Amino acid sequence: MTQGVQGVRTAESERRVARGAYLPTLTASTSALQSNVYAGPGAVAAGLPNNYAAGVAVSMDVFSGGRLGAERARAEANVGAARATDVAQRFGTTLQAARAFYEALRARDLVEVARARVTQGALGLRYARDRVRAGTATRSDALRAELELTAGRQQLVAALDTLQTAAYGLGRLVGADGPVGARRPASLDPRPLALDDSAVVRLAIDASPGVTTAAASERAATAGTRVARSQYLPDVRLTGGYNVANQSVVVGAVRPGWVVGVGAALPLFNGYQREDAVTRAEAGAEVARVAARDARREARAEAARLLSALRFSTQTIALAGTAVRSAQEDLRVQTERYRAGISTTLDQLTSELTLTQARLGLVAARYTYQVTRAQLEALVGRAL
Repeated sequence: MTQGVQGVRTAESERRVARGAYLPTLTASTSALQSNVYAGPGAVAAGLPNNYAAGVAVSMDVFSGGRLGAERARAEANVGAARATDVAQRFGTTLQAARAFYEALRARDLVEVARARVTQGALGLRYARDRVRAGTATRSDALRAELELTAGRQQLVAALDTLQTAAYGLGRLVGADGPVGARRPASLDPRPLALDDSAVVRLAIDASPGVTTAAASERAATAGTRVARSQYLPDVRLTGGYNVANQSVVVGAVRPGWVVGVGAALPLFNGYQREDAVTRAEAGAEVARVAARDARREARAEAARLLSALRFSTQTIALAGTAVRSAQEDLRVQTERYRAGISTTLDQLTSELTLTQARLGLVAARYTYQVTRAQLEALVGRAL
């Protein structure tokens, strides 16, 4: 975020310099000189000759071969690119924060799933031991139930570790010196987008931060080519000034009065430096042109991919929710059958494992949906 903000600040300063090039340069000067070298053989002076002077000088370009206009156009394009980059940085940072936020939520949900597995495992172990005492099950059944409880506890330990890691990661992103928890929003269910699919794709192609930055970079590179080509034309500069000085016989002393001058400069040969500058500018402009076109194609493809992934995630959440409800009902039935001695320990453990996997699937589906939506918003540069 700091890089984006300071990039805009630097680009605006560059634009101010480009605009200031149209204004005259004003310089004030002052000097003091003492010497024993006289202006002529007949010059005499009482004491050691001296010279005191002060002056002001003004100069400005009256013709630059289009260089000033091209540099101003390049500066304007760089400001646009910097602002687009700032927007991209803002939504990129938002995406990072969203990832960390939902990762912390996912970690907390994993802890809840693990705790539910431990609770169910403890209940299953109690039922298994009751059946062993009643003679309707073997010790092997109790050992399997105990193994399932141990596996649940191991899952809980791993989930707690993941939660702590996610909390520290989220704290770092929001500028905290310690862990930060994620508060669950009112709902994690899928929400309809503010725009339809075709509008989202058009927005990504025409106004996404990546496309805007690439287009501004192309304009800046094109203006840079005009700046390089302006070296083939002369620079004409107008200068003027006025000096106030004492009458002095010292050689090299500043004389009082005003001066106006016009000068032109045109390098006739400078070791192919102009040609090299033009070649490099044209090459950069061609790369920027191709990059701008590719940025539009990439935005179109990425928008279509994320929209498809969002629909897929929505369907996955619905299916995962159905799977959880089915697994919960299956476990309830299996638990009653197991307590009644109708089903086996393997049936009970299978139902418990199925419910755990269904819950993990629902957590993953919700996390994937939220992150995918944040990616789409980061791509188009606006909330959807």
